[in-house]
Amino acid sequence: MALSQDYKQDLKVKAAYYYYKKDMKLADIADTLNVSRVTLNKLLKEAVEEGIVRIDIVDRNNTIGILELEEMAKERFHLKDIKIASSFSGTCHDVAYAAARMVDSMMFDGIKISLTWGATLEILVDYLTGNNFIRDIEVYTLLGAQGTIGMQMQPNTIAQNLLRKYKGTGYVMNAPFMCETAETAQSIMRDASYTFIVDKARDSDLTLVGIGPTPNTAANKSSMRYDMETIKELKNSNVCGDICSNFYDIYGNISRNPLCDRFVKVSLDEIKQHKNVVGIANGDYKVASILGALNGGYLDTLITDQSTMVSVIEMADRLGI
Repeated sequence: MALSQDYKQDLKVKAAYYYYKKDMKLADIADTLNVSRVTLNKLLKEAVEEGIVRIDIVDRNNTIGILELEEMAKERFHLKDIKIASSFSGTCHDVAYAAARMVDSMMFDGIKISLTWGATLEILVDYLTGNNFIRDIEVYTLLGAQGTIGMQMQPNTIAQNLLRKYKGTGYVMNAPFMCETAETAQSIMRDASYTFIVDKARDSDLTLVGIGPTPNTAANKSSMRYDMETIKELKNSNVCGDICSNFYDIYGNISRNPLCDRFVKVSLDEIKQHKNVVGIANGDYKVASILGALNGGYLDTLITDQSTMVSVIEMADRLGI
């Protein structure tokens, strides 16, 4: 026998009262009202939809706004996952901290981690909690190192610091990251010590990559990854950023500048074969480089802050991409 509208309305109010006010279990409410669990669930759902029950979420930290931004960005840029820190401070510490919490949660015995370089990656490793019970991890660096650049730019140092937090073995490229000639770089990358790391890193469970800023001749010299002549040449080639010294434009197209052949690094085509490539970056000077990385499909996961992500979307809208 069908329920009258008035009786059904009374049932909705009673169900909502028992569930939300009296905190009764669903089974007990169903017995009290003499309805099935299926009917009770439908009554509660309709009570919310019709405004009989009004749910207000107190969101002092704009958590919902960030969640909505994450969902929008994930769908638009075809990401597996995204983590947006709420900070508008413009520093990389909040982003590095968020990334560290994610890495800590993913660790397990025998995990294989590949990494590149960058200040945020250095800070990320500092923020790792570590765990002495997780062992036998493997860490691979994906490009050469150079003694004249800052500590935050050293992939070997980042790998070493990571292995202080989690026990395991590191495999590093003992080579310069930039050679005098393309022939020298190609010779190094044909060497067995280089190809061993490339082959092993292909099975990485987690690949952490910094995203280089758009080449800027007016930038602070202490923050530069490359010398001024290199930056000028990259800027003239419409480069907007890089991952692992693989340079690309705003559309994600790899730069064909002969200068790029002088770097000892794993190619982006190779890195794209890794299971989970996590890009970590933020700041006004990386908006274009993040967008280029997303357009090129080089990332599975992005970790950034709210202000940067909004700027990336605005730039994509302006360019119609």
